[in-house]
Amino acid sequence: MPARLSPRNPLAVLFVTACLIVPVLLSTGYAVPSAYFILGVVNLWVLGGIPLGRYLKTLALLSLVSLGLFFLNVLAPAEGSNGLARGVAVFLRSVSLISLSIGFIFVVDPYDLVRALMIRLRLSPRVGYALFAGWNTIPLLRRDLGIIENAQAFRFGNRRRRIRDRVFTAVSLLTGAVRHAERVSLSMAARGADSPGPRTFLKDSPWTRGDTLYCAAGFLASALSAAYFLKSGLFAFYLG
Repeated sequence: MPARLSPRNPLAVLFVTACLIVPVLLSTGYAVPSAYFILGVVNLWVLGGIPLGRYLKTLALLSLVSLGLFFLNVLAPAEGSNGLARGVAVFLRSVSLISLSIGFIFVVDPYDLVRALMIRLRLSPRVGYALFAGWNTIPLLRRDLGIIENAQAFRFGNRRRRIRDRVFTAVSLLTGAVRHAERVSLSMAARGADSPGPRTFLKDSPWTRGDTLYCAAGFLASALSAAYFLKSGLFAFYLG
């Protein structure tokens, strides 16, 4: 498994990210999404270890959805609404949510997150191990798909694939997925995933004083910003 990308506990990063996302979900104006986008960037800078180039490319690619929502509201506005104002608000809100979400994905390793949930929040080992197994199965399915496509290319050559060939590919891939699921089930039974009692972990998920301070700082930054926007009347709850 890859090493954790951030020095902070994954649950601490999850908590701070949730604190930043909730105000953006509740607000539909301009100021709040813009401000929390900046707070999200500051949060990533504090955490460190993020591949900036990949992050910006992913953000730019997913922001095309936000751009589409903007033009949808401008070209086909709701009756009685300002299409341009609504489009800008939707665009800013969408970009802010995308930025905060992919920032969390880039900073936190999924294996470390599941392990932290099991150790700190007592997530069922059966659920945790199933998540581990599901994540590990994704590259296996990609490998199986490549093998199936290579076999079909060898058999049919340059002939254009028919619907029957596509169905055969889907059935073969599903058969492989069932086999992987059977192996996972046997492995979970061998490890006693359903057995009661405490369990041990080869790798711990420690919670340090730094994690507590990080959570407190993130919560205060989000709460104080939301309070300021509420007081100044910039926290809009509707789209004009």
